Amino acid sequence: MLYNKMDELMKQTPKEKEQSLKVKKTLKLPVVRKVKDPPIVKTKPLHPHLPQTGGAGGGALVLLVAPVKSGKSTLISNLLLNPDFYGQDYFDYVKIMSNTIMNDVTSRFIRKAFDVTDHYDEAELQGLIDLQASYDKEDQPEIAYICDDLLGSVPRNSVLNHLCARFRHYNFKIFVISTQNFKAVSTITRQNATNVIIGSPYPNQNELLKIADSYGDLVGGQQAFLDLYKTATPNKYDFLHLDLQENPIHAYRNFEELLMVGDKWVVGDHDNFDVVDMNKDSDDDDMDVDLKKSKMKKEI
Repeated sequence: MLYNKMDELMKQTPKEKEQSLKVKKTLKLPVVRKVKDPPIVKTKPLHPHLPQTGGAGGGALVLLVAPVKSGKSTLISNLLLNPDFYGQDYFDYVKIMSNTIMNDVTSRFIRKAFDVTDHYDEAELQGLIDLQASYDKEDQPEIAYICDDLLGSVPRNSVLNHLCARFRHYNFKIFVISTQNFKAVSTITRQNATNVIIGSPYPNQNELLKIADSYGDLVGGQQAFLDLYKTATPNKYDFLHLDLQENPIHAYRNFEELLMVGDKWVVGDHDNFDVVDMNKDSDDDDMDVDLKKSKMKKEI
């Protein structure tokens, strides 16, 4: 077949060859074009330093690794209740599963505002997934799901681990997995995390080195990661935020200051980097919120 085609081309007259060339010149190059993004449903704009939930099909899997007494509960409360973050009305439904939430004074506001279970419940999570699947895609409620200090009680082949790879399919707009032990984080969670937050102070250096081994290559190596973490956390309760949704990644001190893009420092000589104090108020009573229990449109 190829021989016959070539033989045919060789027999073309000069006029026929000229005509073929003209036809080729009129054809447009087959350039791959970006598919137009769907409209962003939310009217409230998010600060670009926050994990981005995007429009239809978007979402963030946030891995929060923080030692005891490093402000983890305060951070989660701000994400869900503080209007400068997402705020209480951003999501259609918020579900929190936590082994420690009932004994945590800092979490008293989110206990009142959202649907809380004080343990990991596989059947309940599966019920939420099934409920989301029962909607047409465009009608699915936008979900926030918080898994706090549960990894020690989550089976390896759990619904939660499978959800890490498919959370966007069920319109989980933000999926937070918080833990004190990085070793307990499954491979599927690490691979699908869009944002990684590392709290401070981090007393377990071996644990910090494991984190550096996992994410160091994104910022220029293990030592570069340790330098970045030190720069991002000069004060108690500071944290390093790695935004893996960006390519190259963006690294922040808290959600406030951009430090690195990929392996490049953004501001000044990082060895003498002057980090401004957050002046964070540790009194949770100063969080002025109008607590309204979030409900789903259908019962789980």
